[in-house]
Amino acid sequence: MRIKSVQFEPGKFYHIYNHAAQNSLLFKEAGDYVLCLGLMQGYFNTQDFSMVAFCLMPNHYHVLIRQNGECPIYLIMNKLWFRYSKYFNKKYACKGSVFAGKAQHKLVDREEYLLRLSAYIHLNPVSAGLAASPQDWAWSNYREWIGLRDKYPCDYNVCKSYYTDFNKYRELMEEISLEKSVHKYLLD
Repeated sequence: MRIKSVQFEPGKFYHIYNHAAQNSLLFKEAGDYVLCLGLMQGYFNTQDFSMVAFCLMPNHYHVLIRQNGECPIYLIMNKLWFRYSKYFNKKYACKGSVFAGKAQHKLVDREEYLLRLSAYIHLNPVSAGLAASPQDWAWSNYREWIGLRDKYPCDYNVCKSYYTDFNKYRELMEEISLEKSVHKYLLD
């Protein structure tokens, strides 16, 4: 669950992700997603971070975020997932770690990688066969990216700096979906 305390820097983008322990589910029902998203809103409703893209999947999560201030992202992510773990263990009468191990994180150091990663994150439910399109998956901020909802954390300034309007991102996602090879968008 805990993220290594490596040097996180203001102005940098990070991809943070983790899986549930023992191939189990991280989110068993809609209420679990709702609670987690509420925690995310609480922790990331600050100038210190810009949420670019996220997707909560039944057995894992992806977060693409920019650290704006001096507070390292790993501190907030650890608090978020610690609280979620406590909730999960209490609700489902479990003990021990909810996660398979420490959260993984990668520095996103190129603009092209940032855009490909956003697409990869938002297309996760489609790739897993859980949704016909990213728009159909309620537990990501894709709908915020394309202007259909204004509910979950999403830094519109980051989105608009890469896409002049919501339709451009939607078109990219449709193009990628038709190719049915999301993973190629993460290759260098």
